[in-house]
Amino acid sequence: MPKNIDDIIIVDKKRSIRDIPIPEGRRKEREFIPIPENENFSKIPSKTPRKGIWLATGVALLVLIFVILSVFNSATLAYIPKSAALSFNNDIYTAQKTGEGKLFYSVVKLSKDKGSDASASGEEQVSRKASGTIIVYNDASTEAQRLVENTRFETTGGLIYRIPKAIVIPVKKTVSGVSKPGTVETLVYADVAGEKYNVGLSDFTLPGLKGSARYSTIYARSKTDMSGGFVGTEQVVNIQDKTRVESELKATLRDELIAEAKSQVPEDFILFQSLSSVTFENLPQTSSINRGNAVINIRGDLYGVMFKRSDLFNHLANKKVSLAANDSVDIVDIDLLNLAFIGIVPEVLLTSSDIKFCVTGESIALWRTDEVALKADLIGKRKKDIPSILNNYPTITSATATVSPFWKSSFPDDATKIKVEKLLVK
Repeated sequence: MPKNIDDIIIVDKKRSIRDIPIPEGRRKEREFIPIPENENFSKIPSKTPRKGIWLATGVALLVLIFVILSVFNSATLAYIPKSAALSFNNDIYTAQKTGEGKLFYSVVKLSKDKGSDASASGEEQVSRKASGTIIVYNDASTEAQRLVENTRFETTGGLIYRIPKAIVIPVKKTVSGVSKPGTVETLVYADVAGEKYNVGLSDFTLPGLKGSARYSTIYARSKTDMSGGFVGTEQVVNIQDKTRVESELKATLRDELIAEAKSQVPEDFILFQSLSSVTFENLPQTSSINRGNAVINIRGDLYGVMFKRSDLFNHLANKKVSLAANDSVDIVDIDLLNLAFIGIVPEVLLTSSDIKFCVTGESIALWRTDEVALKADLIGKRKKDIPSILNNYPTITSATATVSPFWKSSFPDDATKIKVEKLLVK
């Protein structure tokens, strides 16, 4: 069929997508905001405010940290105490058990038994007396009571035991209004050999005092069982082996007694090994669980001199440096000083009224500071006030303060948040 001329379209040029008209219904969905001339495109604000959120979070976190650090306010004052060098060259000192204005001491008493196996070389017929330790009491008077060698002690069962050497029972005392008898420990031996005298703990009277007032006020009680009594055949250890075992037992006993004594000394007291006396006594031999052996037994008795630390330190330093009435010092490394008895060590320190000893060595005295009072004076004070506060503490030579957090310039108002620290002199 022939076409009309109106149906023929003549294309003058190529059409692009830009020339395609946009339908009327879709024009409103594609409206553009005109950009002013010379406007930088980068200045158009972002549609999401993330930068502002992060900034606000950071500020809030800093405020929180500030508040937390302010709540946990703390401070430390580190100070160097006044000090002086001390030099001792066999300086002589005296200590007493009683009196006024003197250096006082007390005595630690410990006993310990120890045994060790030794090879037996044969058998022999033996007759041995039982023995044990008793505590003798003096509730008779305020005077010491002396008991001579072989004084008899009788159990409630009528068995007789005797002391091998003379003893002195200390006087009775009144402590806080209460009367306390004087006491002393001693070894006793059965009057007769045999197992009959191997008995448990018992009370003792002194037959020699019967009929006198002291019969009821001087008495004794067992500290250990009575043991070792025996009549019959037992293993024999040759003299060389016995001597060797006894020597080893004594050395071990000495170390154990010293260690035990030091462990029992209160924290504010001090005990010196060089001012301790250890004596030994051979105990009866006993049977061994090992066939062909016998047990060699030794008893060790320690008497150790004990001082209160503050009293000893002040007494030693007082001859070397000038101490004010209320001054108190510590002596650094006191164990490095050599303290030794002068002359013969008292046979029984418990009955001695005084001792003399000499001191040799080098050390340093550090003045003590009342840290509780110092801490109280620092409460709420500014760091710049420290020099004036320390004027009241001549025992301090210098000090530095650290307050946390760093922007704080004053000590906390709570004493528990203040730490006072002593720096040792090098």
